[in-house]
Amino acid sequence: MEPQVVSDSDLVSRCRQGDLSAFEGLYQRYRLPLYSYLNRLVSGQSQTADDLFQQTWVKVLDNLARYSEQQRFVSWLFRIAHNVAVDHHRRGRQRESVEVTEDCAVDDSAPWEALDREVLREAVEAATATLSPEQREVVLLRQRGLSFKEIAVIQKSSINTVLGRMHYAVQHLRRRLARYR
Repeated sequence: MEPQVVSDSDLVSRCRQGDLSAFEGLYQRYRLPLYSYLNRLVSGQSQTADDLFQQTWVKVLDNLARYSEQQRFVSWLFRIAHNVAVDHHRRGRQRESVEVTEDCAVDDSAPWEALDREVLREAVEAATATLSPEQREVVLLRQRGLSFKEIAVIQKSSINTVLGRMHYAVQHLRRRLARYR
């Protein structure tokens, strides 16, 4: 029999009552996707990603009482992370490009196929680095499974703007990566 998964809303309710194990549950559930998101926003700056990660969780704890059950916890969490990153950028620090990579598991195929995947991954990273910051963020958040509606909330934009950003990002990436088709 599989263990029952506790919902985010149950964990949030328990956190609000001071249950540290509930916070640990939320932290364990979202630490890797959140860190990955922040690490890609400030590519090559692991110290900055660590700082933003920590600041995000501090803000989550500080603002947990304001969390509304009407939105998904993951959307709320990524909105806070987005705001922390924007605040960091506004303080005058250089915002690095968001990297988009495909997680390609290397199997027992021919060695040149793994090399081809690596070349393609590097090409995707280089092409993605040329996207606008807003377009890169939409691509990254979609990779994390967020809906366009949730991304619109995070970016404080209309859903049509977010859809447009994704459309232009895909067009741009197709043009840049045409020779790999």
